Amino acid sequence: MARLKGLGAFARFLWREHRTPMRVVAVASLALMLSEGAGLLLLVPVLGLVGVSVGDGAPDRMAVALDGVLRALGVTPNLPGMLALVVAVISARAGLQMLLAWWDARLEAAVVGRLRERLFEAVVRMPWARFAGERPAALLHAIGPQVDDVHSALLMLLQAVSLAAVVLAASLVAVVVSPVLTVAVVLAGGVLLVAARALRAPGRADGEQLLGASSGLFARIGELLNGMKMIHAHGAEVRAVAAVESDTRTWSALTQQYARRRAWVSFALAVLGVVMLALFVEAGVTRWHLAPATLLLLLLVYARLVPRAAELQSLASALSQALASWDSVTALLARCEAARDAQVNLNHPSAGDGSHGPRGTSAAAPAAHAAHAPAIELHDVTVRYPGAAEPALAGAVAHFAAGAFTVVVGASGAGKTTLADVLLGLLHPECGAVLVDGRPLAALDGARWRERVGYLAQDPMLMHGTIRDNLCFARPGATDGDLWTALEAAACDFVARLPRGLDAAVGDRGVMLSGGERQRIALARALLRAPDLLVLDEATSALDADTEHRVLDTVRGLSGTCTVVFCTHRDAVRNAADHVIALDSSEG
Repeated sequence: MARLKGLGAFARFLWREHRTPMRVVAVASLALMLSEGAGLLLLVPVLGLVGVSVGDGAPDRMAVALDGVLRALGVTPNLPGMLALVVAVISARAGLQMLLAWWDARLEAAVVGRLRERLFEAVVRMPWARFAGERPAALLHAIGPQVDDVHSALLMLLQAVSLAAVVLAASLVAVVVSPVLTVAVVLAGGVLLVAARALRAPGRADGEQLLGASSGLFARIGELLNGMKMIHAHGAEVRAVAAVESDTRTWSALTQQYARRRAWVSFALAVLGVVMLALFVEAGVTRWHLAPATLLLLLLVYARLVPRAAELQSLASALSQALASWDSVTALLARCEAARDAQVNLNHPSAGDGSHGPRGTSAAAPAAHAAHAPAIELHDVTVRYPGAAEPALAGAVAHFAAGAFTVVVGASGAGKTTLADVLLGLLHPECGAVLVDGRPLAALDGARWRERVGYLAQDPMLMHGTIRDNLCFARPGATDGDLWTALEAAACDFVARLPRGLDAAVGDRGVMLSGGERQRIALARALLRAPDLLVLDEATSALDADTEHRVLDTVRGLSGTCTVVFCTHRDAVRNAADHVIALDSSEG
């Protein structure tokens, strides 16, 4: 029942999201079934023409009926004419298979591509507080290998549809040839199904267990790769390899176990199927005294029918396993979209009345604010991450003057980074209020607010690509003059000395640059946005004193046009500030 429920949900998703290619696949499968049946039926007159006795009963009546149909269509029922017709039918069937393969590929690309895009979009749009509770490596596994498993499930489903069409066509021909034997074969199919269940073919529970092992292995590898510097620094290479080897052995053992079980079930069903086929043939010859044409046709039909029925059972088992990834991906997608919608409804309570667009944004967005440095106030703000026992920021009270350079200090764990996330609109207080120019930040359009904000973290994100790529990520379409101005303001003199300048590669996560160079490039990227609010989180921690002094001169030069909030431990930054707010004392 669980298997059918999962398959039904998958099929409904395909029909809802990809109706046109599904219709084409369905029509092509039906045509394939008819061509399969026609090809088998045409063998009756061909057998008679080559001297095989048709005999009495259904085959004889089929031969007479087909003779009349062919003459009505202008086809002479002689051997050359019949062979030409058989060639035409088989060629048409091959053409249908080619068309079906094209549309299968189109459907695969649409389903897998759109699912991966939609899942990534849902993860990106998930509120930061919820995203912080997820394992990035597990998310990457879902977007990558698990979506690939969904692709495999789709391939198996399409293959099962084609096989089912062939089985149905062969079954219909078998009914016409010998209803009694067909009933016997249907009963034999029931025996095969019962045997498959008794042999415990791998199913949904096995797929979920294997998926858990695969996700854990992938997450482990991702976490260790991200911490490679720490691993080398602590001489922990052997321990890291041992951890991955342990997870790999678990995954490998499960994979081999399920493969052996599936192979054993396929072998047992194949043997059982051919034994039953032999018994049918023996009964047809010795008990029912079938004519040669009838016997040959039944042998051909059942030779196509029984192996494909066994293959369908094997596909059903593998499909049930693959659908575990479908369940996992759709559950993650639902969790992300629910978190996003809950945040939208929290910020815009009226969004639940149908006035929001497909991405949860208000259809009647507020007008853009004129560029100016905002004044920001925090009134008894408390922030708690989902599931956390203690708040990350408790009862914070602060005032950030418009156009001023304000430094936030405090011991580790006091909530400086959390405060920065609140100002950026990434985290929302569970109590208290954040006011921007006297208006609640929660009442402002989040996307428009972040358009006014520049941000630089202690460990800045640089993407694989060039310096130009990383700068333009913040402001697409910026001119070279804009880029050089931002680089100069961020003390990035080193860029001009690079052989390729703006087009110099930075490596994965900026590994080809020093820590200080990465911070300065990231600062230039933030300045390129010409923000009204600039939030810096330990943004000069990797800079030498001279470079830090130049960066602080740039920040002070923003006075009056940009509100700057700098979270730091560094005395040089504190001494340069207009105001200081201490989270762990009453100093301000």
